[in-house]
Amino acid sequence: MTPHELVQKLTEKLSAAGVENAAGEARYIAEDVLDAGMTWFFLNGNKELVCEEKAADGSVVKTAQGLAVERAWEFAGRRCQGEPIQYILGHTNFMGLDIKVAPGVLIPRPETEFLCGLASTALEELAEARRSEAGKSAKSESPAADSLHILDLCTGSGCIAACMQDDFPDAKVYAADISEEALAIAKQNVPESVTLLQGDLFGALDGLDGAEQTGSNSNGSGKNQHSAGKELKFDLIISNPPYIPSRIVDGLSTEVKDHEPRLALDGGEEGMDLIEKIIVEAADWLTPGGLLYMETDETQRSLLLETCEKCGRYSEFEVIKDLAGKDRYLRAKL
Repeated sequence: MTPHELVQKLTEKLSAAGVENAAGEARYIAEDVLDAGMTWFFLNGNKELVCEEKAADGSVVKTAQGLAVERAWEFAGRRCQGEPIQYILGHTNFMGLDIKVAPGVLIPRPETEFLCGLASTALEELAEARRSEAGKSAKSESPAADSLHILDLCTGSGCIAACMQDDFPDAKVYAADISEEALAIAKQNVPESVTLLQGDLFGALDGLDGAEQTGSNSNGSGKNQHSAGKELKFDLIISNPPYIPSRIVDGLSTEVKDHEPRLALDGGEEGMDLIEKIIVEAADWLTPGGLLYMETDETQRSLLLETCEKCGRYSEFEVIKDLAGKDRYLRAKL
């Protein structure tokens, strides 16, 4: 069997089970188990895989490629049962970063990549405006390297925090989640410079005294001794919170509702339980002109705008559409 034949057989198996992107996922599985990329497949795709060899005692044993083929069939079997491909492989690509995932965290999606892109662009513009105000003209300088503070709420796998630190390497990035299981996974994905915090939304910040935090994950127990008194302020608060209305969660696809954590999906009756809290409380934690970006449900446009209006703290707020033309993101500026 050649690598190309393996992909074809996996495709047939997945297709027969009703997997929508059978060919693509078959290729993902083959590349993962063979630890090979597009170039390797181009050069070796029609060469026979060596699956067995004779040992010194004359017995036949599986080679590394043989074991890889066995894993491929195991992975395909799990996928046919509805397990998400990202959990099976144990990782996924997010904004060019390799992010480890497991059933304890939400699987990163393209919509969240777009959220990161929107937020990064806006934060760069904010930093540039501040540089201009300060009389700095050298655009080659790192954007507000000595002052940018970013908070990722409901961090899950840590993919957003990892992306923000990658885009702004000199910024101080904090990532918070209520789930200890999620933070254990996030710790594998974020750079050492990211500070991980455990707690319920902004309650995770209790114990920070407003001083610069340089150690990563050192404050992740959630057992804090004193309040930050909101001395620490953020230029960007970004979040992909649970936002799906409860009535809709049970109608999601089997691979979502039966495998991904409900804690990361269910946002309450209207999907706004955590969103409302974040909108109201974020205003206390943002710097003047600071930005709030959130991923939300397409049904929540009027509720989002109404909540921001009632809050009365934001100078600007709007709902932005995703690439499919659906109302998807809240942007608010203090």
